[in-house]
Amino acid sequence: MLDAFRKTPLPITLAILSFISPTELSLVVGDLRLSAHRVVFLIFIPFALYRLAFRPDCRLKLYDVPFFGLAVWQIFAFTYHGGQAGFIFGGSSALESLGAYTIARAYIRDLETLQAAMRIVFYSIVLAALIALLDTLTGTHFIHELLRKALGGPPVPPVEFRKGIVRAASTFDHPIHYGTYCAAMFALIWMCEPKKTWRFVRAAGIGAAAFLAMSSAPLLSLSVQCAMMAWNRFTVAVPFRTQITLAILVGLYLGILLVSNRPPVQILISVATFDPWTGYYRMLIWDYGLENVWGSPWIGIGLADWERPKWMYSSTIDAYWLVLALRTGIPAFLLVASGIIMICYGVVTRGRGSRDPLRRRISAGWLISLIGICLLGATVHYWNVPHALLYFVLGLGSALADTKRVKSAASLLTQPMRPRHPSFIRPQSRPSLPGAALPA
Repeated sequence: MLDAFRKTPLPITLAILSFISPTELSLVVGDLRLSAHRVVFLIFIPFALYRLAFRPDCRLKLYDVPFFGLAVWQIFAFTYHGGQAGFIFGGSSALESLGAYTIARAYIRDLETLQAAMRIVFYSIVLAALIALLDTLTGTHFIHELLRKALGGPPVPPVEFRKGIVRAASTFDHPIHYGTYCAAMFALIWMCEPKKTWRFVRAAGIGAAAFLAMSSAPLLSLSVQCAMMAWNRFTVAVPFRTQITLAILVGLYLGILLVSNRPPVQILISVATFDPWTGYYRMLIWDYGLENVWGSPWIGIGLADWERPKWMYSSTIDAYWLVLALRTGIPAFLLVASGIIMICYGVVTRGRGSRDPLRRRISAGWLISLIGICLLGATVHYWNVPHALLYFVLGLGSALADTKRVKSAASLLTQPMRPRHPSFIRPQSRPSLPGAALPA
């Protein structure tokens, strides 16, 4: 454990630990709430930007531009609709997205550091799970009630039950946020672990931790990631495996569409959710939410309430991708989508072109985790920690996709070297320096 903390840069360590910090420990400055991860981002964003501007091994790339553009667009859109209140909300959202992305992008520069960071993520999940277990055993939001009794604040929302079991929230704002944090980087944590036994130990721990949230979306994400890891493992020698798999899936979808009296999505919801009504309600959110998006496609509706039938009394929209387009317009969604596509292309290209099996495995793990967290975003609204977590994962991918070369191998000889896995910089052609990299 201590070795993982020693090898992980301080900003990454603090960012991960801040993700499991309860909201009650936030600093409130006027109308601005500074949660632990926002404080970390405020402190280290200048240093991360400096590294991206001047470090030769992590210069800005084309795929970084959409995320800077998103931050600017969010501030503009929310300010346009809400004035000062909108500026504060948009600035907070931009701080979470850009802060998480740039810190992961700038400080994860080699595979050894990424592996160490994933070990810390696993330790944080274990700690959150232990607190979640207290929720389950006591039938309360244990840590939240304890802190609010000590520090004051509004009453804790009542505990939810599902199948007779408490939906544990641990240190997070909602059980589904806790489950999302446990499930989001499952494949990447698995692929980063070199020892087979420890992979299964960590998989069992993450699965048990996610189960305590009693939320179908994170468990479905875990199942999808496991299925994709199995597919990646057993079809590696099959030519055109991606195209064949997509053709099979499209065929199954069309077949179900022809023989069933219900859409395939409704069938999936009825089978894969604890509460089919909740899944159906989320489909209605998408139906009416998209109508609002087309009503204001360019600049969104800001923080205004969205139009829907009166019987849909809750203003909550359980879908991050829908909220992004609804609140700040289709351009915001396109910025994120274009950034994700470019990063994925870079990660896949570098992974396939590498002779290092560790790099190929980790690239596959990151891509599978990204698919899992993106699918979760279709049924879960990412705010507070999950919002920052999404862009932290994207920042990890941008580091994997970085193809920056060292201009001169001779310059590396003047740098202090330390044993580690090959860095994200491509290895030099000279056999005498097979894994040369600038020190992180």
